[in-house]
Amino acid sequence: MGILKVFLFLLFFWLQYSLWVGKNGILDYIKIYKKIIIQKKINQDLEIKNNKLLLEIQELNNKIKD
Repeated sequence: MGILKVFLFLLFFWLQYSLWVGKNGILDYIKIYKKIIIQKKINQDLEIKNNKLLLEIQELNNKIKD
């Protein structure tokens, strides 16, 4: 009975380790999720900058036409 308990404990420990620290585990997920949030913010900033440039181009085109 003692060997079974030790085996189940080691199995549980290995599964928890794989879940948290292993490849594609929760820690990897958190790391990638943070990178995605940062990239989304960068993309939003770039989109705003692009829209400002497009507006400026349209204004310049309108001035040339007039």
